[in-house]
Amino acid sequence: MPPAAADRVIKGHFCNGRITGTDIDTVMPGKRRLAFPVFTAAAVIPVAILVAAGANGALLSAQERGASHADMSAPMIVVAPAPRALPVGIGREQGLQVKTILAGRAISANFPEIRHIGGFRPDSLHWHPEGLAIDVAIPDYDTAAGRSLGDRIVAYVFANADRFGLEHVIWQRTYCPADGPPRRMADLGSDDANHYTHVHIATEGGGYPSGAEKYFG
Repeated sequence: MPPAAADRVIKGHFCNGRITGTDIDTVMPGKRRLAFPVFTAAAVIPVAILVAAGANGALLSAQERGASHADMSAPMIVVAPAPRALPVGIGREQGLQVKTILAGRAISANFPEIRHIGGFRPDSLHWHPEGLAIDVAIPDYDTAAGRSLGDRIVAYVFANADRFGLEHVIWQRTYCPADGPPRRMADLGSDDANHYTHVHIATEGGGYPSGAEKYFG
């Protein structure tokens, strides 16, 4: 979710490390989007076993027990939780490419409030017809709770931008590229066209699935 270190938030929402509003961009000091490992979801969880040789806590404990130097130098071994397999999400996956499928499944798993995710469909732009984009419908989008949910989804997607192969997000009439500043879009005449009703998420695709893929998060 959005970092708490913003200078000020004025009728804005989180977008690529910024709070963007109608007339202002309030930049988070020292905040940049995080690149998460391929098998993580909302938190960084190493897949491998972590070995911390001679950690301070182990040394202090050994000294207190009067243990030998050999005991104090023994490594501490922490086994990280195994990554969870993501089930099929609430959105239809037919026609989507693999990174778009991953984004949809991860959002379905981490945001149970979401009840509909659109994907492949005809369109004048290539994102949806080529399986590169999903639309995450926001319940009660015109309420404070709905706007907060949309903001949290945008923040989550940018936190996982590398593993999703993120290209851009559109939310509340604001275009947010994976790299570069967000920009306000022209008024297209309706809440749906202006992306108030849903968060549009576009990825680099990663190719069409063979059917043997496994998705983790």
